[in-house]
Amino acid sequence: MSQESAPWYARAFDAVYLEVYAHRDATEAERVTARLLEPLQLAEKRVLDLACGAGRYGAALLRRGAKVVGLDLSAALLAEARKHTGACVRGDMQQLPFAAARFDLVLSMFTSFGYLVHAEDDRRVLDEVRRVLAPEGLLVLDVMNAEAVRPRLPSRTHRTAGRFEIDEFRRLESDDVVVKEIVVRSAGEVQRYEERVRLWPQATLVESLASARLPVRRCWGSYDGDAFDPLRSARLVVLAGGSQTA
Repeated sequence: MSQESAPWYARAFDAVYLEVYAHRDATEAERVTARLLEPLQLAEKRVLDLACGAGRYGAALLRRGAKVVGLDLSAALLAEARKHTGACVRGDMQQLPFAAARFDLVLSMFTSFGYLVHAEDDRRVLDEVRRVLAPEGLLVLDVMNAEAVRPRLPSRTHRTAGRFEIDEFRRLESDDVVVKEIVVRSAGEVQRYEERVRLWPQATLVESLASARLPVRRCWGSYDGDAFDPLRSARLVVLAGGSQTA
């Protein structure tokens, strides 16, 4: 497959991404881990950091005694992640290269669920998560809150990140995919790329998780652990799994 024909997520996450999203940093990961993940008793837990990126969550988990493996498709981000977490694997979320029941916790943060072309592809990821989780294992899944995003999606934003000037143009496609065109300028050079993320409304996500034998146990509306408000919360962070008879 040529670089041009590869899906957007196989092209977008390069070294420039680390600078464009520098505000999603280790400080944020530490805060989220302390608020939402630490109560799950992380010491000695086998954790898969799914779509681990540069490894910021893996590092926070390691400091709490978890045994962390990161998985990502981006070679550039994995090279950075290995500086912080060590154990990292390049792979596809739809075909996880791990044995059944390998992990006690799977972590999917910062909207790394919803990238794939079809909703059924996303559901295949959930099936794979269930396969690699131990029977009592848990999933923490972080996505945008669809009901809040749709009416408030900013069509254009401008910001500065280090040496870059960044313009972001957003639109909704078929009411369920956020398409973001990103234009990055630095020293007279211009780079353009696109991100496409499927929105998963709470009810649809809960139903899909249940179908994957991952019953939802709790929903948060922010990284600070606020209660989920369907109309106002920016995030939908779901805790799912545990006993399959629940």
